[in-house]
Amino acid sequence: MSWRAFPLGRCCRRKSSRQKGGYFSVRVSSDRDAKYLFFYEEAFMRKSILVVLICMCIVAFIGAQAKPLIGFAHVSMNNPYYLAMEKAAKETAAARGADIVILNAEEDISKQISDIESLLVKGVKGLIVNSVTEYGTMPVIKKAKAMGIPVVAIDRNLYGDYLAYVGIDQWRAGELQGEYITQTLLPKGGNIVLIIGDPGDSASIGRGNGMLSILEKPENKGKYTILGTYKASYNQMLGMQKMEEAIAAFGNKIDLVYCANDSMALGAQAALANAKMTKVMICGIDGQKEAYAEIMKGGAYKSTVINNSWDITQQAVHILMDYITKKTEPKERNVITGTILVTKDNVKQYYKQDSVF
Repeated sequence: MSWRAFPLGRCCRRKSSRQKGGYFSVRVSSDRDAKYLFFYEEAFMRKSILVVLICMCIVAFIGAQAKPLIGFAHVSMNNPYYLAMEKAAKETAAARGADIVILNAEEDISKQISDIESLLVKGVKGLIVNSVTEYGTMPVIKKAKAMGIPVVAIDRNLYGDYLAYVGIDQWRAGELQGEYITQTLLPKGGNIVLIIGDPGDSASIGRGNGMLSILEKPENKGKYTILGTYKASYNQMLGMQKMEEAIAAFGNKIDLVYCANDSMALGAQAALANAKMTKVMICGIDGQKEAYAEIMKGGAYKSTVINNSWDITQQAVHILMDYITKKTEPKERNVITGTILVTKDNVKQYYKQDSVF
């Protein structure tokens, strides 16, 4: 006579059984009983293996169906242009079957570096970066590259090894405004106030220097004076404040205000209106619908340059997701969207009252 053990919870119709530490010990009284238990245990093991295999398949299926996580290190959310980018990123990521985490650097390069570090720790499969400064994020972009995380630069170019840049030609945007100023608005020359975003970001550098390159052409030398340059971080209220400072400093000497985006230009326009200086001309960039509306009125606001934040962001998400899901690289590293000057002559073609931006 012998004892055989099998797991607790299985049913056994044996009169003499007793529980031992999580197992039933069964007293076997014959070879037939032993054979019965052998086949019983074999069936139990087969079922156990089947259950394990099913569980493994379920886990594998769930893993295969998990949404990829992407990160967006955003420079700021202090104006409609940036808010449109946030909305476009969320909607496009959802349409591509991805989850997205968006972090706001609030124009602080130290915070943006920390934001990118945080996104890498979260295990993102790819990054979109609207960099505070061109060079400030270089070390953490290098780290992402070493981890095999693709990076798409958006709106502002950055220094480092990235998959693609998506945005307008910032220098050309400045050139377009410079050409319009020198050929149409102030052909005989004049005094100009500059209101820029941030000194270290590629957008301000390109838009500012592009415009100045036209003023400095041989045929324009000596005709134009830059009265002052003010930093307003692409924010409408700051644009208004800086314009008030310029008015206090230069008063009626000002002929034109050139702003690196429409939000600052709209703020400058409000300050000029409050000072009853409505003849001072204003130029912006980005193609904000409020700027279009002002241009259509035929007043002080004269021009802007299209910089479609919705389109730029959609393209950035698609490029990133194509690489993550199919390892498809973009045909070009610099994906330049339309850089178009908008004035009273063509504004109706682009103005849409119900547009997001």
